[in-house]
Amino acid sequence: MMQAELTKTKTVKLETVLFEFIEPIVLLYKSGRSYCIASALPSDAGFVEEYLLVTVLPKYLKRYFRQECDLRYLFVTAPARRFFKLPASKLPAKSVKVEEFTGAISEDMLPEPQFFASSHTHSYSEFDRRYSALETLRIDGNWEMEDFGIFSSRYRDLYAFEESLNKLETPNTPEKQREKISNAFRGNTLTGGGSYVNLFRDLLNVLPRDERYDLKQVQYASPGKVVLQGKGEVFDTLEGRIRNFLENGQEIHDKYIALYTFMSESKLLDISNPTTRISEPVAKRIKTEASELFLALGMNLFDTVYVLNEGNVPNTAKVALAVYRRFRSASLYFAEGRITYDNS
Repeated sequence: MMQAELTKTKTVKLETVLFEFIEPIVLLYKSGRSYCIASALPSDAGFVEEYLLVTVLPKYLKRYFRQECDLRYLFVTAPARRFFKLPASKLPAKSVKVEEFTGAISEDMLPEPQFFASSHTHSYSEFDRRYSALETLRIDGNWEMEDFGIFSSRYRDLYAFEESLNKLETPNTPEKQREKISNAFRGNTLTGGGSYVNLFRDLLNVLPRDERYDLKQVQYASPGKVVLQGKGEVFDTLEGRIRNFLENGQEIHDKYIALYTFMSESKLLDISNPTTRISEPVAKRIKTEASELFLALGMNLFDTVYVLNEGNVPNTAKVALAVYRRFRSASLYFAEGRITYDNS
């Protein structure tokens, strides 16, 4: 005779009520290092009888508190989620045991769209920060001090590039800041290594201090960790781009080589005597290949960078080459297994 499968349970500890209207509607629980958010289920009784809990990885909970996603996203889309049921009768106990729910999740069980953390009636200090999110990367293997410097500088450059262009897409970005971002491109004609360094440095300096990248902590051990500080949504975007590079590295490399080779043959990368005038066919080919390289990197940015460079085709293409080289350098540490994202 087969034994009935036991219902899985989980013990969770109440952190805080996040939203309350007469009675608790949204609550935050914690179990070890993971979190659960409880949302009241509809009831015909006129009061809350039961809650649906969803497990949430810390990085996605941070995104929710930064208002980069709504509550519904955590229940519908966020990865590694599991569901549990919590009877309202167990409130307000600090520690409760909940049972896993494996049935179908119907539409009426889900939170309403567009419910953001700004609607909370109670705060949660651990995540109530505007910026200065922390990104933890796990490290292993052999690291020299110069490795930390190289990796951090590449990540910093990519962070500065990503966020400065985000600013141009944000309606409430001050006009003075927009002008400084434009000046960083116009003021750096890319001819050699120093000019590239200056471009990314100027883009970083344009950002407000509380949004800038910072290497916060290095814990050197095997395994150890690197803690980066900056704007959380930028870290999330960079993680996606790094993963794209790791999955499609050869295709991206081929597009880089095609653009680099053509520009080199056209004498556009000659530092001592660079060509300044190019024919229309040459410009057209560079536009096409530079655009394809940006797209392969997951960035539909050719037109934006082209405008920032005041229609300078070679300079725009050189930006694409420079961004590629920084992704290649940073991604190498992940490909070698020496560094991984902490998704716990």
